[in-house]
Amino acid sequence: MPFLAYVHSHEPDPPPEPGQGKRPWEPNWRFWGWVVAAVVACYCAARADGIAGFALIVVAFSAACRAIDVALPRGDGLREWRQ
Repeated sequence: MPFLAYVHSHEPDPPPEPGQGKRPWEPNWRFWGWVVAAVVACYCAARADGIAGFALIVVAFSAACRAIDVALPRGDGLREWRQ
């Protein structure tokens, strides 16, 4: 029967000092900037006609992809790959 164990990889955070509460939540402003840019481009694309509307749809798609890129954690990819 194999032996399985959980290894605790880090020490817990020390308790906050008296008088200090938890650290406040800080929004990811880069992410929200791209989301706002995508929403504004979608709104403008709905109002525009022809090639301008298409260009704004491409801009909105690009901004949405950048927002997803900022939101998702970046992995190591193939940097650690070896044969």
